[in-house]
Amino acid sequence: MKYKKYISTAFLAVLLLPLLSAKSTSSNVEGFDVSTIKFIEEEQQIELGFDTNDYLPEGFNPYKEEVPISGINFMEEENTDLGFDTSEFLPEDFNAYER
Repeated sequence: MKYKKYISTAFLAVLLLPLLSAKSTSSNVEGFDVSTIKFIEEEQQIELGFDTNDYLPEGFNPYKEEVPISGINFMEEENTDLGFDTSEFLPEDFNAYER
């Protein structure tokens, strides 16, 4: 019985030992000023090899806060072969379109 207590105490000591040597890091959040961050914006155009306008909604502006959901074209494919039977992994009467 004594050996179990000694072993469990030694085990806990080994687990907690790294905490004793850990250095405390303090960040000076109060003295941080957001205006000191330098933002570098490159005016250079990057050639991607394809026209990005073909894949973006009309009037897309990446600097605008919201993108309307109606501007996104969803493509649904009914018969997708995943290489295995998904019904084995789903509950009976599973419907992905119901809550």
